[in-house]
Amino acid sequence: MASIRQIEANRSNAKRSTGPKTAGGKARSSQNALRHGLARSGDPAVTENFAVAIALGLGHQVTPESAMVLARSKLALLRLRTLRQEKLTALLGGPLPADLKCLKGLERYERAALVQQRRALRALSLKG
Repeated sequence: MASIRQIEANRSNAKRSTGPKTAGGKARSSQNALRHGLARSGDPAVTENFAVAIALGLGHQVTPESAMVLARSKLALLRLRTLRQEKLTALLGGPLPADLKCLKGLERYERAALVQQRRALRALSLKG
């Protein structure tokens, strides 16, 4: 159990860590997820066309939702692998800390996309 002093320290720290206060800080933090574009889901028309192709290709009971999840994860993996290839090519010219940091960050996005893909495939196999 936390002591009174610890609770007071936690409250004091929480008051100081509420995010950016200035307009410049808010503008900078609003761009955090836009650096590489991996957080976005891509072109909706491309995703929908790919989901339709998946549903037609599998031929058995595929819900539109599960086809969309699978399409999103496959397209995310494709974007990740393209970006990774670009960063690895850039590293051949000499390692830059930003490229190394980006490659490390790609692992997190790839794991999430692979988990999403695995879940979608498992759901499809249970229905089939």
